[in-house]
Amino acid sequence: MKPFALRKAFNRRQQAVDIAFRRVRFRSNPTQLVIEPTNRCNACCPICARNYWDERANPPAELEADTLKALEHFLLTADTVFAFGHGEPLVTASFWLLLERAKLFGCRAEFTTNGLALDEAAVDRLIDRGVEIVNISMDALEPGALRARRGLDVAHAERMFAYLARRKVERGAKYPEGGIAITVDRDNLAELPHLLAFAADLHVKSLLINHLVAWDPALHVRSAYHESDAMRRAFAELKAAGKKAGVAVVLPFEAVERGRCPHPLRMFVVRATGEVWPCCNAVFRNERYSFPVGNVHNQSLEAIWNGKPYQALRRAFLRRGPLPEHCRICPLFADELGSHLRDLR
Repeated sequence: MKPFALRKAFNRRQQAVDIAFRRVRFRSNPTQLVIEPTNRCNACCPICARNYWDERANPPAELEADTLKALEHFLLTADTVFAFGHGEPLVTASFWLLLERAKLFGCRAEFTTNGLALDEAAVDRLIDRGVEIVNISMDALEPGALRARRGLDVAHAERMFAYLARRKVERGAKYPEGGIAITVDRDNLAELPHLLAFAADLHVKSLLINHLVAWDPALHVRSAYHESDAMRRAFAELKAAGKKAGVAVVLPFEAVERGRCPHPLRMFVVRATGEVWPCCNAVFRNERYSFPVGNVHNQSLEAIWNGKPYQALRRAFLRRGPLPEHCRICPLFADELGSHLRDLR
């Protein structure tokens, strides 16, 4: 049995009991830790919030060893660690430290990269670490479109996925599995079948679909919600084609369970600074959409996890109470155009 497996299994069962009894103060710990290695990036994607946020409120930051030390109690019981934030994981040594600690405590590890710094050495290192999933952000397959959107060369992404598949066979490794993260808008709906075929050819296991979040009015017109019939038809066709091709297609809102957001029930999101959010939406400082609930450097994990903000969210979702505004307009929860238009300016 893997180290800490019994602790993790007990925590999962306890969490199921907490949810079944609609508790607002949980006896279990979070099963999902989302940890930001850095908010620095080596790209400038036009759709990224980094282009529009207040830089003074979100200064450059790197995940420090003492932040990971403070998280050890939750690493002991967590099932999955997602290296996620508003930066590129592969540009910082903190990312590799995070993976090391996650695997030391027996957690599954997943992350998303823009692919620019992904090379053969990094792929080998990811195999060595036993990382389960590596997603590359690819919003198009046409080379010019992908360069404009993500600064990424399609041929480079193809080489990396092919190298990953080959090296796993050579080394008898099961992981990492490859994935593609797609931000969909009205301009790239037609690209979805091509991206699926690309994934199937390269043994990529999943397509993760998210809607464009418009942080500036100039982006609003690009939302796929302006082509809602075509969007829903494209999603349905992609889901069916993915099943035939052996590629898991994860559509927006599939994580929302019977109208109940799972994030405040399972998730603990930590910025590189140690600041904590109860979900992975808008995890940066801004006037309207951010709602930090604590900091691991000046509060205990228990005090944050069962603090008043977390309890209020659980009360709303588990007991059908009134939702706070940031949940009512959340693009991860509300399947409508208005929730995806979030003007930071």
